[in-house]
Amino acid sequence: MPVSFKRFREILDNCRERRIAVIGDLMLDVYLTGSATRMSQEAPVPVLNVKNKSARLGGAANVMRNITALGAKATAFGVVGRDEPGRLLKQLLDEEHIDISGLFEDPRKRTTEKMRVMAASQQIVRIDFEDVSPAAPELIAGMEEKLSALIRERQIDALIFEDYNKGLLDRDMVQRITALAREYKVYTSLDPHPGHPMEVSGLSIMTPNRSEAFGLAGMYCHDAVSPVEQDENLKIVAEKVLAAWKCDSLLITLGAQGMALFQKGRTVLAIPTKAREVFDVSGAGDTVIAAYTLCRAAGATDSEAAEIANHAAGIVVGKIGTAVTTAEELLRVFKQDNAK
Repeated sequence: MPVSFKRFREILDNCRERRIAVIGDLMLDVYLTGSATRMSQEAPVPVLNVKNKSARLGGAANVMRNITALGAKATAFGVVGRDEPGRLLKQLLDEEHIDISGLFEDPRKRTTEKMRVMAASQQIVRIDFEDVSPAAPELIAGMEEKLSALIRERQIDALIFEDYNKGLLDRDMVQRITALAREYKVYTSLDPHPGHPMEVSGLSIMTPNRSEAFGLAGMYCHDAVSPVEQDENLKIVAEKVLAAWKCDSLLITLGAQGMALFQKGRTVLAIPTKAREVFDVSGAGDTVIAAYTLCRAAGATDSEAAEIANHAAGIVVGKIGTAVTTAEELLRVFKQDNAK
């Protein structure tokens, strides 16, 4: 049953002041924007006349930004290098009122930075600066100890693991924290990376996109089938992932098809996309896991949380770059969509 406007607003009101911890790979997203009206004499490439340079929170940090934008409290757990991108990333986190007490500096690593070169609204190239070697064991241990204390002291309502396979999340650590969170009834979410299949058991939900889900299941990514309820390959993938990871729910984002919620023994719930225009899909998965987890922590059912997360994703893909939406914007768009 679709969410009513009254219920939609009630859930978003309940999201305020909820406490969500996010542990994962932090990134700094840098945008160079300008115009490209001529070709270089040095090589057959366009010359970008840079008009603006900006930096935003990326990776797990963008998940945190999505949480605070919806009125909740976010606590950051992650590692940055002792460098200028790391300093700027911490500054941006602080400006978004994100608690950085769980942030650790590793002088041996560089902060992950993704630089996107944009001509008008078209991305020309992305340049990555990163070090994917494992973080120092003593830092990981300190992070686990601090996060475990928050769970035991009931200082958080939900926990998100954001895995970009950059060397932070370790299966044994994630499994220990997940088991502890389940004991204390703290909701746990994982945005997995197919290149780092940890197969942690006991998670509340996983939120891969279609290609990631096929990768986690070890299957070739077949073409999408419409309607989603008749996509047999997707159903097989969901069964394999649910069996291997033993998570309560699996929410697979499907781009233009929206998303599909799978739970063992239940019929697939397909949620059509709410996107009107798609300018940039970067960060859409961050919005989905942030909104879904926050809504579940605020008392929403699985289907209610999925519908709200779907609306949130539909908004952010209509914006340039890693973007967020607010509760006010969500309510306005939801009201407009349901008035048609």
